[in-house]
Amino acid sequence: MKAIVLGMFCALSAGCAFNPQQAKIAPSLQVATTTEGKGVTVALRVVDERESKSLGNRGAAFGKAAKITSAEDIASVVQDNVRQGLINKGFTVVAYDAAAPVSLTIEVRALSYETSTGFWTGGVEVKSALKAIGVRDTKTYEKMYRSDDEKRVVVVPTAGKNEEWINTALTDVLRQVFDDLGLIRHLAGT
Repeated sequence: MKAIVLGMFCALSAGCAFNPQQAKIAPSLQVATTTEGKGVTVALRVVDERESKSLGNRGAAFGKAAKITSAEDIASVVQDNVRQGLINKGFTVVAYDAAAPVSLTIEVRALSYETSTGFWTGGVEVKSALKAIGVRDTKTYEKMYRSDDEKRVVVVPTAGKNEEWINTALTDVLRQVFDDLGLIRHLAGT
């Protein structure tokens, strides 16, 4: 009898365990092609300023469960998207040079997936934050862009759903960067 109970306990425990997840970071940013940038050359760099390179953990019922990590370098993914967005806006983009007359630094401040438990449902909160620092000659334009979305769930989300929510949050803050006319005009000198 003890063997049966022990076997059932092990089976149930294994069924409730969370497996680590490696999320593919691929935001779906669409920036309309315009001439706002007037061909101005922008020196671009993106730095990952997050405290932890982990995106978060799956589940929280019995403490933090398996980690969610990124399959890609977050700074590189953001840099590729910002570069293409700037090109679509009519800018010429080059590698970062501190002496360049026009530069844009994007700091990745947050990209996280957090879970919480409730009585009937659990919570999933996905946060993303980018800071843009645009320098034109001696003038600087700085702004923080944030996305914070909380969902209530009855069952633990699948790895695919987690990945979708993380990419949606990153896409949202990237879209905010390119919707900021103040930043675009500062870089373009208009």
